[in-house]
Amino acid sequence: MSGLRKITPISLADDAHASIRDAIVSGTFAPGEKLVETRIAREIGVGRATAREALRRLREEGLVVGTPNRGVFVRELALQDIIDIYNMRTGVETVAMRLATRTGAPTGELWKCVEEMREFARRNDPVSLSDREVAFHEEICRASGNEYICAGFRTIAGVVRLAFACEYTSYADPRLVPEEHAQLVEAIESGDEHASVEALTAHLDIGRSIELARLQFEAPPDHAGERLVSQLGVASWQPTATSDVAERSPSPG
Repeated sequence: MSGLRKITPISLADDAHASIRDAIVSGTFAPGEKLVETRIAREIGVGRATAREALRRLREEGLVVGTPNRGVFVRELALQDIIDIYNMRTGVETVAMRLATRTGAPTGELWKCVEEMREFARRNDPVSLSDREVAFHEEICRASGNEYICAGFRTIAGVVRLAFACEYTSYADPRLVPEEHAQLVEAIESGDEHASVEALTAHLDIGRSIELARLQFEAPPDHAGERLVSQLGVASWQPTATSDVAERSPSPG
């Protein structure tokens, strides 16, 4: 159970939740691994009630699952999970992108996320990079001005973070992650709704293809993701001649 950081007595439940979540996202706890409440409590230095509360929160986020008479396990994402997550993301985030572009929403917070992603990419810190990427996509939803879109994204933020953590194992150069997101900010600032939605759809489609390929193959071959998308009947965006998104190393998110 190594990898869990010690916490202070302040905000025990919050800190315990963050400590376990970081261990899951970083891969310290593998998908499908059983999380034993007593061992977790002992390692991070809290009572069993605090550890139980932290696990309850993680279950609400979708990062762990509880099985009657067996215990709590780190969630494993299957092919259908990835399809469902990305279909929801495409529906929610493209509407958010369109509204943010149409209304000329301020982009300061998005640029802040990009700068933070650049710093964490330089440090080769995939956990913090993943957190900032989720924050970026949530900020797009917030920029739409629609609280229900924000609420919709938050319901899947936990499993999105888990998917990002898995996808980074297939990502050659983390420094490209913030640059792809910088292009999304520029698309919003362009004021062109069609171009901004097209850019985001391509971004999500590539990430989905990587994850589907990762689940199907040990080492995803070229175009494996696109082939799987076709086989599974998932609507797939096709890049236009003027887009270079698909030509670069794809980003997880």
